[in-house]
Amino acid sequence: MASSSRPLTRGAACLPCRKLKAKCDGNKPACGRCLANNRPDDCEYAVGGEVTRSRLLEENIALLESRIKELENPSDAPSVRLHDPRRQSSTAAGSARHALPETQSLQLYPLVPTSSNSAVSAPSPQEIQILLQIFIAHASQLRFFLNPTRFVQAINLPHGDRGPTCEGLINTVYLWGSRLSGSSALRAREADFCAKAVQTSSGTSLLAQSVAPDSGVLYRIQSEVLLALYFMSSGRALEAKYHSVAAVALAMGSKYHQLDALGLARAGVDPVSIGEKIHAFWTVFAMDKGCASMMNTSPSICQRGRARVVITTPWPLPIEAYEQGAVIPRRGYNYSVEDFVDGRVDDSTEEFSRLALHVKAASLCERVTYLSLAYRPDSPNAAEFLSQFATLDNVIERFHRQIAAIQNRSPDDMREVLVCRTHACVAAIRLHSLFAPHQSASRQKCLTVAIASARALDVIDLNQYRHLDPIVAEMWSTICKVLIEEVRRLRAGAIPVRQEDMARIVNSLDRIMGAMVILSPTNPLMASNLSQLQQLKASISL
Repeated sequence: MASSSRPLTRGAACLPCRKLKAKCDGNKPACGRCLANNRPDDCEYAVGGEVTRSRLLEENIALLESRIKELENPSDAPSVRLHDPRRQSSTAAGSARHALPETQSLQLYPLVPTSSNSAVSAPSPQEIQILLQIFIAHASQLRFFLNPTRFVQAINLPHGDRGPTCEGLINTVYLWGSRLSGSSALRAREADFCAKAVQTSSGTSLLAQSVAPDSGVLYRIQSEVLLALYFMSSGRALEAKYHSVAAVALAMGSKYHQLDALGLARAGVDPVSIGEKIHAFWTVFAMDKGCASMMNTSPSICQRGRARVVITTPWPLPIEAYEQGAVIPRRGYNYSVEDFVDGRVDDSTEEFSRLALHVKAASLCERVTYLSLAYRPDSPNAAEFLSQFATLDNVIERFHRQIAAIQNRSPDDMREVLVCRTHACVAAIRLHSLFAPHQSASRQKCLTVAIASARALDVIDLNQYRHLDPIVAEMWSTICKVLIEEVRRLRAGAIPVRQEDMARIVNSLDRIMGAMVILSPTNPLMASNLSQLQQLKASISL
């Protein structure tokens, strides 16, 4: 961390010091005063053309609210573009944890040229039925938060009564149906379905005309979630991030992060509709955390520092609970995500909720990413860092034990258990990888959880699934690299290796790579990572 004894130029102090008219040393990413006050997240600078994270968030929220008005009044809607003002200064000061993908301009709702798609024929009625059946059968694997029965009713309405937003969602459903199809004819049309889905999901006339007053917003968010997952599983990270940001934009602009579920129920809104909104927000929240962890960037929904988003929406229940009239948990869940990650709660007796588990798992991974980026070996706050490290390590371990004990539930529940256990294992690996090269305890912890992640595969039969959360492809790759590196280390060591130890590592590696083989046909990212791992494995003659 560089420092300077020279006085700062006018306006060069960080925003908190300027607000308090206090002396600032100008150190970055956080000045000495903010570090001393244990508030490094609040330390932001605004120099030249740079826009601070808090200001950028405020401007984005204004754009999102404008976008919601466009949904309500499409005839008056201008084109909305999210512009990254930091491109004006490539040397703008700031922390690496605030980095975003470099773009000239990010248009939230791009107008896709239609000329290339005009000649693409629509699917036949028979193909439509096949695509819908395939999608509905796998909807729970694709972060589909809408009530399936109501969605099917909506898409069976006459074409003119659906509304343009519903059409965009339907085309995205066709896209996933073709991706998951075993038909070579439907798979051959995947590129056409992709172009059509992006085009119809990105139009400016988005007013929903049926089903429910705000169904257009929900359909729009669902389309963006499905597109983000599609591009993520295709290894197209920038496009995945783009659609993830669009989903965040709509969810936050609709204030789904501050839903008063009981107030809505008292106002006569039916529980299923309330549940859809709750699930919409938490699905977007978890996906945002997942993208941040996968791309090593900050999430769009910030929960630290001055730009912190206050979330009051209740934790998500199982879809069936809303159908039975519930809108908030009957027991437990009386805490925030931050309380959970900071280890301030006991959630051992709560009702089971797949989405709630996923939110917790994704939040732990994102917190590890944040803490890892903040680590400096020569930091003056080493004791504080180690305290945060120990707390987070304990929370991850407790969470892993808790979900590892879940058994004999439905296939969909056990699939989520596998995904969340994988998240927990990778969170532990990434946390301890800071010290693994020099400390045997951390290296052993990485190996132990890598082997545990292979055992997690015992809870499900992967042949029942055509798809898993695409971030699992990256996580399994991380885990396999730990196992391969351990084999390499053991072989290079002077101490003889016990055969049973080596066999345990190799069997775990084979188990995970075997799972990747099963899922690769419908997950290009999985196939690409598998190919790289096979080359690494061959390099050590396994």
